[in-house]
Amino acid sequence: MDNQDIEYKSKSQYKREADALQKLGEELMNTPLPKLRRMDLPADLMAALEEGQTITSNVARRRHRQYIGALMRDVDPIPIRHALACTDEMVPEVDPVAQKLDDWLNRMLAGENSAIEDCLEKCPELDRQRLRQLLRNIQKQGAAKKKNKSRQTLVEILRGHLD
Repeated sequence: MDNQDIEYKSKSQYKREADALQKLGEELMNTPLPKLRRMDLPADLMAALEEGQTITSNVARRRHRQYIGALMRDVDPIPIRHALACTDEMVPEVDPVAQKLDDWLNRMLAGENSAIEDCLEKCPELDRQRLRQLLRNIQKQGAAKKKNKSRQTLVEILRGHLD
């Protein structure tokens, strides 16, 4: 082995590479699970990424990012970056079910009776009286509030019938 074949890396270079891997791991941790499952990731890394998405504490999340960074040292980052870029291109920006649900909800809250009729035509098993009652409750409590219990119930009912 010649001395010319050995590439010298400084301590700073190792740190920069470790930081880059940790940032890639953080990007993976913020990626939705369906995208992650399409990638060919090692089982231990995939389990750590799934677990990382459930952690809410800032300190625990920071430690977990460091753990994922350590796991990333054993993985070639180039195919992961490529897979991340490819999955971004392949996944549509808007879920069609969510788009339809938002459309119906906005039309119903605007007071369009045709929206309720369209909804009942698409999902005849829905209860017209229950839909109207939830809409009245939403309008009473203020349609702008996202934490409205009636709104959440209506969204769950519509989502359950659209899926």
